[in-house]
Amino acid sequence: MDNEKLLQNAQNNLQFNDAYLKSTNCFTGDDFDPKATNWEKIAYQFIHVVKGSEVVSVIDDENEEIYYFRVFVKVGCRFIDNEDRDKDEPDILSRIEAIFCSEYMMRDKTRDEDELKIFALKNASYHIWPFWREYLLNMCNRLNLPKVALPTMHLNPQNGVKD
Repeated sequence: MDNEKLLQNAQNNLQFNDAYLKSTNCFTGDDFDPKATNWEKIAYQFIHVVKGSEVVSVIDDENEEIYYFRVFVKVGCRFIDNEDRDKDEPDILSRIEAIFCSEYMMRDKTRDEDELKIFALKNASYHIWPFWREYLLNMCNRLNLPKVALPTMHLNPQNGVKD
């Protein structure tokens, strides 16, 4: 079965249920003073990776088993000296990272593993992206860093994947 058919089958089976922050890590370096920095010499680097997924079941109040598909997406932004951009190990001035979980209720618990994998890689990021955008702006503000405004992610209405 081709990837478009697998994705469509997964979309038909999964209903968005929740998105939440699973873990986070942020810091500014000891020798880094955001107020005394020439921001024209600072570069941003980003990470956005689907880290994994799982199917879990819970028993509801009526003693029925409900299945959920959870996708974990790692996102991050780090601030480095612009001159260090091409180095394998640049000196990190500040970093904001998070792992978000996007959770879906499964209508049918017996799903093809390839369907779930394609869905995790192509769709889950769209559901956590607004939370990541807000979180990054908030943490930049709290760490006294320049506000990094991420673009919105756009969906192609015909197939639910990025334009």
